[in-house]
Amino acid sequence: MNTLIDMVLIACIVCFIVDCSGIMTDIRKAVANLIYRKTKMKVDYNELKLKPIGCSLCSVWWCCLIYILIAGEFTIVNVTFAAFLSLISSNISGFMLCIKDFLAAVECLIQKLIEKI
Repeated sequence: MNTLIDMVLIACIVCFIVDCSGIMTDIRKAVANLIYRKTKMKVDYNELKLKPIGCSLCSVWWCCLIYILIAGEFTIVNVTFAAFLSLISSNISGFMLCIKDFLAAVECLIQKLIEKI
């Protein structure tokens, strides 16, 4: 059971890094600049695909597989759960952004209440 919980936490961390933090945009820009410097070919960084780290689905899949291999818990249940977490990775990211937006709305409401005092 701890392995499944660990995999959920890994999925949350990976989704935050890949989808919410903005680091993937910076990495794609850096790779596009590197390609341009080496080949003088203009590359649109928005269309640059960096599999297996460029999307949360791939990243969650590979991170969970690596984790269950290292943990010695490579079973069909764990692989299936890794596939499921990969499938819902965009939902995990969306849920984290919803929580962020909800907290921002609560903060705004509190600020309005403070201003009335």
